Amino acid sequence: MYLKIIVRYSVLLSLLMLLWLSLEYMVGLHDRFIAYQPYVTLLAVGISIFCIHRALIEVQKEALHRLTFRQAFVIGFIITLISAVLAIPVQIIFHQLINPDFFQNMKEYSVKHAIELNEDVERAKLQAESYFNLTSYLLQSVLGTLVSGTVISLVLAWWKSRKRR
Repeated sequence: MYLKIIVRYSVLLSLLMLLWLSLEYMVGLHDRFIAYQPYVTLLAVGISIFCIHRALIEVQKEALHRLTFRQAFVIGFIITLISAVLAIPVQIIFHQLINPDFFQNMKEYSVKHAIELNEDVERAKLQAESYFNLTSYLLQSVLGTLVSGTVISLVLAWWKSRKRR
């Protein structure tokens, strides 16, 4: 199978995700413009789409024929699996080395937001504590990568298997 291409794009996807998180941090989405962070973060799905799509193009060129749905899906899914595993060190590197204040900033924003909306501050504080921590983000990152990558792989596999050369 096309393991070299798959591994290359899995690593690229993971490095681009680390870069994306770092850019979010540098432009202030983790402190000054924190209210916009959840929305801007959704755009990162484009990284997965790009990497899986490029990998499928390279495999197709190497194979010299149109990929079947199954072939394209398996390639995308393996990239997804490897990327899900690599999401763990990406999150650890980001949260411990690049932006160690991320979780504290998010917790403070959650409490501030609850106060602005006249919500129960203690409840908001407890929810923020359980949501904004490394263990929670590691789990979210792995599961989010698996779910979004699987959906992207299905869509791109369908599209690539239908598209004429």
